Amino acid sequence: MKRLVFIGLLFTVFQGLAQVKFHGQLGMTVSTFDRDLMQEYGFIEYRQALIDEGINASSEAKNSVRIGAVISIEIDVYLNENTFLKTGVKYTNGGDSYFFKTPDIQVPRFYGLITSDGRFKVRPRLDYIAIPINYGKKINDFTVYGGITPHINQATALRSNSFVGAGGNTVEEEWDREDDLVKATKTVYFFNLGANYLIPAFDFDNVISLNVSYSLNPVYDQPNAVGQINDARLWTIEVGYGITLSTGD
Repeated sequence: MKRLVFIGLLFTVFQGLAQVKFHGQLGMTVSTFDRDLMQEYGFIEYRQALIDEGINASSEAKNSVRIGAVISIEIDVYLNENTFLKTGVKYTNGGDSYFFKTPDIQVPRFYGLITSDGRFKVRPRLDYIAIPINYGKKINDFTVYGGITPHINQATALRSNSFVGAGGNTVEEEWDREDDLVKATKTVYFFNLGANYLIPAFDFDNVISLNVSYSLNPVYDQPNAVGQINDARLWTIEVGYGITLSTGD
């Protein structure tokens, strides 16, 4: 009896909702830690070891950004015409990127038309399933939203590159991956702000999205860690494109 009452209450609530929108999106992420972890990941020593082996360096070790990917299904539950709650699920990854250049390796660019100094790179990577818990407003064809998005860690890895070949068009870049070198925090809570632009189409809307997030707790939980690795937090920008389906119009 209690279950029937509960189901009836849910039915009544959803009947009263103005609209539900489903967004399916693919996109890219741009991410970086809020501090330099090159020392903690051994990149400074790695660069020096290559120099000791005879590699010439044309730059210092530098901190860049990591490019990743995101795929998501998000749900906007409208409480009235212009106010909604956002939830859903997405698979996303982030991390950072460190590099230094060497003139000893010339790699092809722009379909082999020119070459440039090769880059030795190390890239920490964190993979997450994320569940947004956001509040938003609709403003004409735009929606803006913000809130907390728990990220549940699925994998942590460190990728590094090497070069094979004599130089120029014969050079090939190869990548190695080592998993679980550093223990990741299982659940990381991100504060996020975002906006969607809805582009009307025939039977559904296209959507372009931009989302910026920052982790409120550290992304690593390494036992007996040295340096700042257990203090590191993550900045992430997500840009996505997809389709939107609506119910309850």
